[in-house]
Amino acid sequence: MDDAHEKERLNRYRSRIDDARANARHLLDGGATGIQAAAAISQAVDSIIADLFADVTAVLSDAQRQTLERHSAVVAVGGTGRGEMAPFSDVDLLFVYRKPARLVFSDCVGRFVRDAWDVGIKLGHAIRDVKESISLARQDPQIATSLIEARHLCGNVDLVDELKRKFHQRVIQSRLRAFIESCIRARENERQEQGGAVQQLQPDIKRSLGGLRDVHLIRWVGFAKFQVAEIDSLQLHGALGMDDARSLLDAYEFLTRLRMELHFAACRSQDTLTRDDQLRFSRERNFEVKDGQRPVERFMQQYFRHSMEIANVTKRFISLNRPKPLAVRLGRLAIMRRVDQIFRLTRSEIDIVASQRDAASRSLDQILKLYSLAAQHELDVAPVLSDRIKKAVPDLDTDLSAENAEVFLQSLGTIGNLAALVRNMHDNGVLEFIIPEMRRVRCLLQFNQYHSYTVDEHTLRAIEAAEGFREDGGPVGTAYRAINQKNILHLAVLLHDAGKGFEEDHSEVGRRIAESVADRLLMNQHDRQLLAFLVHKHLMMSHLAFRRDISDPECLIQFSHEVGSPETLRMLYVLTAADLRAVGPGVWTDWKAELLSELYDRTMMILSGKHYDYREAERLSDIKDRVLSSIVPMPEADEAPSFEDWVDKQLQALSPIYLSATSSDQIAADLTTIHNLKPGEIIVIGKYDAETNTVEYRVITDQAFAEGCSHRITGVLTAKRMEILSAQITTTLDGIVVDGFRVMDNDFDGRVLDSRIEDVAKTIKSAIRREVTTRELFQRNRRFDSRGPQEPISELPMRVTIDNESSELCTIVSVFAHDRPGLLYTICRTAFQSDLSIELAKIATHLDQVVDVFYVTGTDGLKIVDPVRLDEIRGCFESKLTEFEQSGFQRFVA
Repeated sequence: MDDAHEKERLNRYRSRIDDARANARHLLDGGATGIQAAAAISQAVDSIIADLFADVTAVLSDAQRQTLERHSAVVAVGGTGRGEMAPFSDVDLLFVYRKPARLVFSDCVGRFVRDAWDVGIKLGHAIRDVKESISLARQDPQIATSLIEARHLCGNVDLVDELKRKFHQRVIQSRLRAFIESCIRARENERQEQGGAVQQLQPDIKRSLGGLRDVHLIRWVGFAKFQVAEIDSLQLHGALGMDDARSLLDAYEFLTRLRMELHFAACRSQDTLTRDDQLRFSRERNFEVKDGQRPVERFMQQYFRHSMEIANVTKRFISLNRPKPLAVRLGRLAIMRRVDQIFRLTRSEIDIVASQRDAASRSLDQILKLYSLAAQHELDVAPVLSDRIKKAVPDLDTDLSAENAEVFLQSLGTIGNLAALVRNMHDNGVLEFIIPEMRRVRCLLQFNQYHSYTVDEHTLRAIEAAEGFREDGGPVGTAYRAINQKNILHLAVLLHDAGKGFEEDHSEVGRRIAESVADRLLMNQHDRQLLAFLVHKHLMMSHLAFRRDISDPECLIQFSHEVGSPETLRMLYVLTAADLRAVGPGVWTDWKAELLSELYDRTMMILSGKHYDYREAERLSDIKDRVLSSIVPMPEADEAPSFEDWVDKQLQALSPIYLSATSSDQIAADLTTIHNLKPGEIIVIGKYDAETNTVEYRVITDQAFAEGCSHRITGVLTAKRMEILSAQITTTLDGIVVDGFRVMDNDFDGRVLDSRIEDVAKTIKSAIRREVTTRELFQRNRRFDSRGPQEPISELPMRVTIDNESSELCTIVSVFAHDRPGLLYTICRTAFQSDLSIELAKIATHLDQVVDVFYVTGTDGLKIVDPVRLDEIRGCFESKLTEFEQSGFQRFVA
């Protein structure tokens, strides 16, 4: 065939593929289901594959074609075998053969693969005989599960039947438990790679927990145990209840259609539901603002309800159909015991005798007693019983009695298996029956760039975090173990975000919810007030630790006065830590833990009768001793007294903020460097911290370079593509600058090389000496794929506040803004242009919006008190930050 005819042939196939996608798009637009559109694409691809392979074999001799017809076949496997293809999915094929056809078949497959790629079909394929296919399927669950969906496309049908028969006999039937376990383990590993939670805020529709792959797992296990894989067929075999089958089909259709539309929008394989896609879908599906919820939040709540249903049905199906080893079954029977004649307790589960399950599941008294026993004995609820309870809860018509409330609160006070039981109660609807306010936050999206989970998933993870503190060896673990009323703490954790989803501040709404719940649970006045306080003030401790100078006596005294008692402080501390841990990966960091524990320690001293100044004097004395012993070479004996005076003066002149936020060893090291600093010298020390995968750059220079030093350093770090996590800016009595910046170097996945640290240190020195400008650095270090300004995810407005009351020595400027490269540089440069000296910077708290807080003074080193001057400062910051947000850093520094 000449080149022109070959080109024309391939173009015809490309047109057929385009037509198949266009037809599926037309079907979707015309009201067809996603499953119907996916089946239409699959049928078209089947035909294209068969015709392409026929083209390849057309040039063979009659004898070769007859050999292929008797001894080879093309088999659709995996997603292609299921007959439900997304528009740009890979085409999964197995080319199976017998020995007589091996050489000619392999040659044909090679030409077919080339043609397939040329016409735009992305293949996932293998060439194997039956024996090799079976052998590999016994070793690799991914190969095994793909063969469950095996379907003949062309070639010898008997060969495909032989493959399927031997696969069932040798891979499944002869090793049923091992096969099912391998499928489950493979899926669990895939889930963990995706984050292990249903309510991830940018989920993979296929692979995340509650995604399409969970339905596939039901198919695989169902096929192994019942020899059928379709949901309807599994229902007919009694493997799925009618309600579960219906909800599973509804959810599967919802996700399938969504996946089809994602592929069409991207014109490529795309299974991740990004934030941009979420906004687009909410517009296209005409979601509107309702009850304080944004359209995108309502759309994602619908998505998560479907994915949650898939996850729950899958969990129940696997629990009921997972084969148990004989030793486990016998062991359960051997240790079984009864409570009140109906509850059966084994080593790992609690159940109700079969004859009493339905009646007990319709009784709130029995349900709560069941959970109470499970909590006391650290047992899980048997899957079959959990399923009965879920079905019965909607029909419960009893009110919550005093006895019910007492049992529920007692259960919340247990530790050991509490988090699992609360999650079970949430899944079954029991938690919402007792606390109806939890219904609103089910699958409720928090559409910002910091929270990784929906409100209910975040809450359940916060319970897990709180209970996990019992094994923590640090201060938060000590505080948790010392709490007497753990039931109040755990209830506060459950309710701390229950006020979200309204236009009003969620802490205010949460306080009213807490009071209502306390009334429903008949809690006494003291416990009611304590619960309401914890929910209302659950952000207070993190705000103080991350935004305020916690060495300030007024700050500590006011906080301790509001908290009131050591027990309340312990609860608030643990609630704060659990809340942060549950926000998402990487939010709970060592330095946040240190700041919270320091605030906790200082406040506990006041509440327990010792003023913090007592310890501060000891600490300053210790620092002085360390400095005196660290200077090398030591001063001569006759110079020692004057040297001690120098150390005393430095310590007295250093900012209390610096002294409270810096370790004694670091202060000693800084003063040693300052003592030995030569005129005009700039010291930059970079140190990599393997635990946090961050680098701290410490800059010490004399007053000749102090002016504008901080914004030049931040300019270097930003130009080098680093994320600035924290900053400490200090000036000594003699005008020496001591600046510390902790950064995440985004050019390195692991350890940051010493050569990189040295290069950054050298560049910082050049910038401080004004040998290079920020604009030059940014142009020199920019990436070719650098993007322009991006729309902020949060709709919260940028704002600047000035607080002149919370600090005796400084004016506090708080910047609420959207995090992006160059923000800190912009703020520091604006402060420099406004003749402000930054004493302390607290950066990126990772709450609902970035909050950068700066303690500043005027050029005279004093707090700014003139109202006109304060208004000018606020206006200048607002103007520069607005310009920065609108233009982006590239244009801002240009």
